[in-house]
Amino acid sequence: MTISPPLSENAPINNVLYAQAGGVTAVINASAAAVIETVQANPNQFGTMYGAFNGIKGILEERLIDLSALSTEPLTAIKYQPGAIFKACRFDLDPLEHNPEQYARMLEIFKTYRIGTFFYNGGNGSMITAQKVGDYCRQHNHPVNCIGVAKTIDNDLAISHCSPGFGSAAKYLASSFLEATLDTLSMHDTSTRFFVMETMGRNTGWLTLAAGLIKDVMPDVPLILLPAERAFNQTAFLNKVQHLINQKGYCVCAVSEGLLNQQGEYLSIANIEHTHERDYTQLGGVGYQISKLVSETFNVKSHYAIPDYLQRSASHLVSKTDWQIAYDAGIAAVEAAKQGLHGVLPIVTVTSEHPFRWQFKNVPLHEVANLEKTVPDAFISADGMDLTAEALHYLRPLIQGERPVPFKNGLPDIPVIEFQEVPKKLPKFQAIK
Repeated sequence: MTISPPLSENAPINNVLYAQAGGVTAVINASAAAVIETVQANPNQFGTMYGAFNGIKGILEERLIDLSALSTEPLTAIKYQPGAIFKACRFDLDPLEHNPEQYARMLEIFKTYRIGTFFYNGGNGSMITAQKVGDYCRQHNHPVNCIGVAKTIDNDLAISHCSPGFGSAAKYLASSFLEATLDTLSMHDTSTRFFVMETMGRNTGWLTLAAGLIKDVMPDVPLILLPAERAFNQTAFLNKVQHLINQKGYCVCAVSEGLLNQQGEYLSIANIEHTHERDYTQLGGVGYQISKLVSETFNVKSHYAIPDYLQRSASHLVSKTDWQIAYDAGIAAVEAAKQGLHGVLPIVTVTSEHPFRWQFKNVPLHEVANLEKTVPDAFISADGMDLTAEALHYLRPLIQGERPVPFKNGLPDIPVIEFQEVPKKLPKFQAIK
């Protein structure tokens, strides 16, 4: 990989910086590839393109790579790669008044590398960071345009029809849940009679509802869905489990990791991480609790599954529709930059339902930053434990099509891609979480 020559003080401020943040998706790197390819296709408008390792943390620590000369071969490989190819981060900028050194360092990085366009690929919280970066730089006479690139498997991005990454996670979860349901069906006469799968989604039940897509294969499946939007009613739940087991011989369930009890408290917290600014609550374990509750109440054998990282990294079962949406999100971000826009996020709007077609519309970052799109009431059944026909109508288009990865020696051919960091120009800086 070539290294750009040192920048002079009179160089134009037209270089580009791209970074990834937050939890990954199976298609986040499709967005990365689209940004890189579209920037490369516009050399008259953009200068050197840099990527940052570990999101905003890597920017502060000057962990940059030169993407300007990235060739077709690694770009093709990136499009199939799970995880975040440039290493995402769980790191937010502190409030300015608490840590002005962070902001001064960020501005120094942007000035030193003559960054005129910053693309931040993340979810709701990351859009706050992108807005902070743009506001501070502009207030200090550095004209940078900050553009968000949407992603999240939780599908909680406000205003947007859907979030790039959700369709692939939904496809993987529904497929795996269908297979586990058929396993349970085959074993329930002599073994397991209750199976529960725990899905991600801190405050939203989109992925939990996605498990209900198995109704397209098994219309009469004895199913219970427990989305985060409905408080857990233990009595009603156990009554429904008993009814379904009596009727069908078994019952399957999908539950949101962020399920709340009647007092508004999480049923299960895995860990609380303490930082100097805030506490981060890590959820997990509610699937085990639900499984144990059913087993002990009805004296039946039960099993639980926690897909955890599997649901967000399953590049072998990507939705082709979702992959294209993610790729288009990257293109839309660069198109916004070409128009000189700042502080915007391209979101998905549907232009046709049959066939399913979409386009991107730019909205201000502050309109979506830190907002959550919860599952609408019309998508959840009256008893709060199933999905409706309207929900299935929404979900189906997002999981259509397959984009299989190449295989080698029986495994997906997705080797780790190594990038070389550019030599540092500034004094060392450590970003403390």
